[in-house]
Amino acid sequence: MIERTRFFRRVVYGPAPDSCHLWVGALGDDGYGRFWISRGGHQIVVRPHRYALALELDRALEENEVAMHRRCDNPLCVNTGTGDPFLAHVVLATSSESMSDMGRKGRGGGRRWRFGADRAERARRSRAVREAVLKHGWSQQAIEAALYEETQGTLW
Repeated sequence: MIERTRFFRRVVYGPAPDSCHLWVGALGDDGYGRFWISRGGHQIVVRPHRYALALELDRALEENEVAMHRRCDNPLCVNTGTGDPFLAHVVLATSSESMSDMGRKGRGGGRRWRFGADRAERARRSRAVREAVLKHGWSQQAIEAALYEETQGTLW
């Protein structure tokens, strides 16, 4: 199976172009997705939002380039705007731009995410959202119910 086809089979698109497009494949213990690819005869794992941005840019991301969640801060989101930067949730940034964005949003520096989740809680929320989407498709009600049940809050 072609790598891109395999990738997009694990993405569920939201109801509008500016909705989150959610990764429903493998997740790590940090709440972010994992996608295995082959490069140079070796299997490597990449974060889906970085992979989606590389596809959008039609080039590999450099080590110093960051795929930053600008609009939603949803670790499962892979929406790169498909050619429309105004719709993009995931954008190209430098590390310093990403750190500034984190500071503006009250994240980073050891503090909890703005939605109150540390690494373990973010992973629980991501798993709950993934399971709700796999079971019900894109349903804001199902996603919110999964988040409420797990966390008594919202993810984004």
